[in-house]
Amino acid sequence: MTTHSHNTPEQHDHYGQFDSGLKSLVKSLQISFIFLVLIIVGMLVYFFSFGGYFTVKKNQEAVIVLRFGKYVNTYVEGWHWFFPYPVNSFVRIKTNQQSISVDFTSMKTSAIPGVTSSRTLVPGQDKYLLTGDANIVHSRWVLNYRIVNPKTYYLNFFCPPVPTESDQVFIDKKDGYVLGTRGPRTMLRSMLRDAAIQATARMEVDDVLTHKQTEYKQLVTSMITGMVEKQKCGIQVVSVELPMIEPPASTKAAFREVTNASNTKSQLIDKAREYQVREENNVLARKAEILATARAYEKEVVSEVSAEAIYFLSILKAYEDNPDTVLMVLYNNTISEVIGGVDQKYILSSRKDGGKQEVRIKLNPEPVSKPNKSNEGQ
Repeated sequence: MTTHSHNTPEQHDHYGQFDSGLKSLVKSLQISFIFLVLIIVGMLVYFFSFGGYFTVKKNQEAVIVLRFGKYVNTYVEGWHWFFPYPVNSFVRIKTNQQSISVDFTSMKTSAIPGVTSSRTLVPGQDKYLLTGDANIVHSRWVLNYRIVNPKTYYLNFFCPPVPTESDQVFIDKKDGYVLGTRGPRTMLRSMLRDAAIQATARMEVDDVLTHKQTEYKQLVTSMITGMVEKQKCGIQVVSVELPMIEPPASTKAAFREVTNASNTKSQLIDKAREYQVREENNVLARKAEILATARAYEKEVVSEVSAEAIYFLSILKAYEDNPDTVLMVLYNNTISEVIGGVDQKYILSSRKDGGKQEVRIKLNPEPVSKPNKSNEGQ
């Protein structure tokens, strides 16, 4: 009968090699388990605390809360907490003033001031506007806007996943060419471009460059505002700026001469109006002076006439009472006034009997000597 001996691991492990390995493995598993527990606890703590916590800056941004992709609410200020992703997602949208610009400029203008190239405008490369009288102008427009309804803006506009980032760029997968962008800023640029094109086509070149530039800007502002309101996209137009507008480079000199002539005309007209106002003021002053003198003379004459009227009325009353006496007094007064300035007076009376009278007149009398001034002082 053959007997077989069966040896256990403990019988072969004379030096405890397997025992130490098992202990190390168990210890590693324990550490890994504890580490995983800590990670899970940390994730749970983060999930129920900071993971769904967010703050909103007033007048600068708004936060839209989506629960499983559906709209929940919009918050414009303060701090809030919701279950984080994947239960809820948070979309930040800027509500402070933002700007976009549109250029209708030409590549014809050289980088060196005063130097322009001789090539003609190239459609597709050079950008320009056509006025109502078929003239070309180049301009740059800036649209300032604010998002006043974040919910409407996010739901009605094709916004990128993160609205604070740039619009999405579409690339041709086959050739790798950039096809364009899509998003709210792209749409606003298109609206601003259309408004500028339509407004420019309604006005003449002199109006958009000089005479009616304010009305030109107001027309573009009115058009872009109407487009935005029609789209109902939650955007408010704040202002439209026109930082640059000019004719083509090859015609700048001609337009400059026209502008200088117009400025000279305006200056001469202003000087003529100043002269007109000055002369009108002088005439009015002279008129007032003449009227004042006339009124004073009128008062003087009326006063004298009134005094004479009173005098004549008094004489008339006295004459009616005693005419002979009054006539004698008037006669004597008149004689006194007539001969009052005569140095030598001779009175000749008539004789009743008609006889002759002898009149002796001293001719060349000795003049009366006047006192000497030198003797007066002695």
